[in-house]
Amino acid sequence: MTYPGGGQQDPWQTPQGGQPRGYPVQPNQQTPQGYPVQPNQPPAQGYPPQPGAGQPQSYPPSGSPATQSPLIRLTVQGSVLTSNMLTPKVQIDGYPVSVSYGLNTIPVPPGTHTVSAHATWIVQYGQASYDVTLAPGQTVDVYYAAPFVQFMKGSMGPTKQPRKGLWVLIAVIVLIIVFGVIPIMLGG
Repeated sequence: MTYPGGGQQDPWQTPQGGQPRGYPVQPNQQTPQGYPVQPNQPPAQGYPPQPGAGQPQSYPPSGSPATQSPLIRLTVQGSVLTSNMLTPKVQIDGYPVSVSYGLNTIPVPPGTHTVSAHATWIVQYGQASYDVTLAPGQTVDVYYAAPFVQFMKGSMGPTKQPRKGLWVLIAVIVLIIVFGVIPIMLGG
């Protein structure tokens, strides 16, 4: 095949020297090894890679000092059987924190932090938040309790929290028994 300029060789092919035409060979320059970047290979030229790029943010943010780190001891009250099958979602200063029912120990940098939580079952409910101020090496207890029903706020504080909505739950159960079960039993 004849290419523009009258030559027989494809102008886009890499010549035998290994460097494409039009690119001057730089001293001590390595040729790219392929895509994606191979292990133990320096990053490609351009913008330097950002630490944690593309990864979800978690708490504490990177760069936080680890020595004498204050601790938040967060107790998520209840269990899968007594509260909600889905574990409540917790954030500290807006960063998501992975927790489970029971005691959770979370290291944080010194200062004031906002601990917030909510439960989820089709919709978010049981929202609660609590501000704590910690000095280096200090530990603070925080308790969260989701409500019994979806239409109420949760409870959060420094001591064990009561769960809201018990009377609403009892009233709904009584109404179901009075207007559903008893008429069926009386044949009615």
